[in-house]
Amino acid sequence: MPPLRKRTLPSGKVHWDIRYRIDGKQKIYTIGETDRRTAEKIYNEFCRRNTMGRLSGERIIPANNQTSGSRRSLTRILDKSMLSDLAELTREYAVANKSPKTVDREQLTFTHLIKIPGNIPVCKLTSALIEKYKFTRMKEVSGSTIRIEIRILNTSINQAKELKWGGELPERGFKQLKLPDAEPPQWLDEEQIQLVLANADTEFKSYLQFLLHTGCRRNEALGVTWADTDLQRRQIIIRGEVAKMGKRRSIPLNDVLYDVLYAFTGPRMGPLFPSYGGNQLSMKFRRLAKKVNLPEGISLHSLRATFGSTLINKGVDIYTVSKLLGHSSVKVTEKHYLALGPTHMREAINQLEYGS
Repeated sequence: MPPLRKRTLPSGKVHWDIRYRIDGKQKIYTIGETDRRTAEKIYNEFCRRNTMGRLSGERIIPANNQTSGSRRSLTRILDKSMLSDLAELTREYAVANKSPKTVDREQLTFTHLIKIPGNIPVCKLTSALIEKYKFTRMKEVSGSTIRIEIRILNTSINQAKELKWGGELPERGFKQLKLPDAEPPQWLDEEQIQLVLANADTEFKSYLQFLLHTGCRRNEALGVTWADTDLQRRQIIIRGEVAKMGKRRSIPLNDVLYDVLYAFTGPRMGPLFPSYGGNQLSMKFRRLAKKVNLPEGISLHSLRATFGSTLINKGVDIYTVSKLLGHSSVKVTEKHYLALGPTHMREAINQLEYGS
């Protein structure tokens, strides 16, 4: 018989579901939030119908069959699973298939989503409610964040459909928030790079050189350990646990970064940069940028943009740059890192010699 499973959420609420298999594939029948007596009653009826071969997604227990200890009718438990139920289903899927960082990000999205319209049945989600959600969230976060949250919601709904979830679901995904084209990230020229490095202390300079020669994100660099660094093969591994979207990648060591890492003293174990935290680094770079009079808008992330844009300006194909940056697709690279300087474009135009 399939097991009846009880789960206690961080909020203290108790949810129930049934794990079972059809044609060798595991499926989840979500009972939702209720008391043990009601859950066991639904479970027994589920098992009876499973034995009879009559599971087809229909209501298991009639709507008028209610238990006094239950705060919701069985119809609502079975046919109107709540947003919190979808959040739990999403979490279970993500724990098995995604990085811990993604798990946390998805659950944070549901926290905000439930906060605005309330913990309503998933089938009550409408385009009008989502537009209200966008409008409310725009007062708190950036448009890019809202787009991520809508994407997470749409993905969760699609996952629930694939898993043959027992609750009712919207027929289609919700429209994304439309945003104007983002300004390309700012990058540093060679003179600015030398100015920054000349004014940084020794340890911070090594960290900045690491970013400039790998294109790593701030926290990716902090997550790199000596075990991920192979000086003999001249490569660095960015593990899925620290990479954005959990995508593992390998970055070759050039001569400059090889010399930087080779010169490190002390035990070669643990993180390469154990002395720093993410926000601390950003603040330190802002102070340094102000000290050397860098243009407004230059940030620590600009070193990643410098890496990508410099490679493109030097003729490296965008596919290779995309792989080195760890982007999900070349389209992301085109959108954010194909802002070429006037010198590069002038050299490109000068390649045309016909009609002279």
